[in-house]
Amino acid sequence: MPMDYEKEQQLRDCLARNLRYLRMSRSPCLSQKMLAKKLGVTQKSISRYENAKCLPPTHVLVALAGEFGLTTDALFMERPPKNMKKKEGATTNEDITHSNPQEDCGREK
Repeated sequence: MPMDYEKEQQLRDCLARNLRYLRMSRSPCLSQKMLAKKLGVTQKSISRYENAKCLPPTHVLVALAGEFGLTTDALFMERPPKNMKKKEGATTNEDITHSNPQEDCGREK
């Protein structure tokens, strides 16, 4: 049975917000292009995920979670739990605060 539109939109919105924050909160910031290269997708795909246009395929979700040291579930959470262990170079669930990530890193043109 297909997922209803509202539920899918909610998932896209959560992923978009989390992905943008995670990418831009890295030190140094991870551009869409750099993340795309690491995941084997296009920069346009990353942009579409961050703008809640679509959900990534399963293999990309798994790669995203691995890149940021999270579970795939955490990528979709409104308020992620604060008890994930942090591995070096990764962002944990507790780091997802949804402040304004654009202030942390210049926008990629």
